[in-house]
Amino acid sequence: MSEVYQENPNETVSSSTNLFVLDGPLNGKVYLIGTAHFSLESQREVKNLIQNVKPNRVVLELCQARSGILNLDEETIIKDAKDMNYSKLRKLIKETSIAHGLLQYLMVNLYAKVTEELGIAPGGEFRVANNEAKKLDGCSVILGDMPIKLTLNRGFNSLPWYRKLRLAWCLLTTDTNLTKEDIEELKKHDMLETLVKEFGDTFPEFKRVLIDERDMYLAHSLKQACQPIPNDFVSGGFSPACVVGVVGLGHCKGIKENWSNNTDISYLFPENRKIIIS
Repeated sequence: MSEVYQENPNETVSSSTNLFVLDGPLNGKVYLIGTAHFSLESQREVKNLIQNVKPNRVVLELCQARSGILNLDEETIIKDAKDMNYSKLRKLIKETSIAHGLLQYLMVNLYAKVTEELGIAPGGEFRVANNEAKKLDGCSVILGDMPIKLTLNRGFNSLPWYRKLRLAWCLLTTDTNLTKEDIEELKKHDMLETLVKEFGDTFPEFKRVLIDERDMYLAHSLKQACQPIPNDFVSGGFSPACVVGVVGLGHCKGIKENWSNNTDISYLFPENRKIIIS
């Protein structure tokens, strides 16, 4: 598959500077839009894009375990943070993993603080995309991200035992007090990606899984989504697909880089199926 990189697509499609158009089979198109999870502007851009291109499929940077964000609101975020204690943390770690439990504990508290400051629950662009897709006949919504449990387990297990302890300590002792500069940064970027960048120099193995491997997985999901659509009424029996991909801005570069690569990503799938990005 070839890539068409447009920083300023036709204004009739979107005025966003974070929109990238990728070519699919039979002249199909993937409109990849990079977002920030606490941004009203991102929500408006996603809404306008879907209304303008009327896609057959919408791919979200979510997995099944994170799909609850589609029903999230400000009150729920703040309540979850107030209800979170060390007893619940121990239970979460027991049910998932140390990395998953500590990271979720950290994220819940940070999300609550940003939500209180901005009055916006995270992931609004995903809720907007889901709602707009429901208004289109025949448009399906695809959860295209790597399962979060697999992601965190792979990241944590890539470390030797002594570095696992160090990472766990870093997550547990991270300062959750946010400055005005931090808040402004989170309005532009994804919180998880911001945290990963902070830890990236110290734990490059963890960053490789949370960012690089997820970029490959998301690229695969988008390629699957843009496969031609069966159509008995056209010559050849297939119509080109129109896809909108809604992802954190930090994933756009990696997805574009993986778009034309023939990369074996079977090791990212629990079923160990032979899957090639092509």
